[in-house]
Amino acid sequence: MEWKWKRAKVKQQDELLWKPIRLDQKGKSYSWGGGKRIGEILRDEVYKCAFCNGSGEKPRGGKCSVCRGTGEVRLKPPVVMCAYCKGGGEEHPRTNVTCTACRGKGFISVKEPVERCPHCRGTGADPHSKLSCIVCRGAGVVTAEE
Repeated sequence: MEWKWKRAKVKQQDELLWKPIRLDQKGKSYSWGGGKRIGEILRDEVYKCAFCNGSGEKPRGGKCSVCRGTGEVRLKPPVVMCAYCKGGGEEHPRTNVTCTACRGKGFISVKEPVERCPHCRGTGADPHSKLSCIVCRGAGVVTAEE
């Protein structure tokens, strides 16, 4: 896949910054350099598939089981990056096992307002085992009570 580079205006904390973004052959843009943080609320509907990294193939030559070969996943906003797999979509790095918290998408839908999970302290992992947190279900955030 060939990438075209283009500069885009990105608003961050009340100031405009110029940041390079990547455009694939279809003209779809994806952020570059890890602009998303765990716990940050995102409002887009379409995201690059984290499991196959947007290629649509995983394993090589076969269709991705998460995005079904499209390279994109759709989620109902607002969403946060999965804290359990850190947005990678895999249970453990360099495996073909999808994350149990986000099901390989890399992002989890949440309800606003949100706050850091008091049980796992935002890590998405249960502090007493290697499983995802049972309170936030791996998102790292929970809905705040008003």
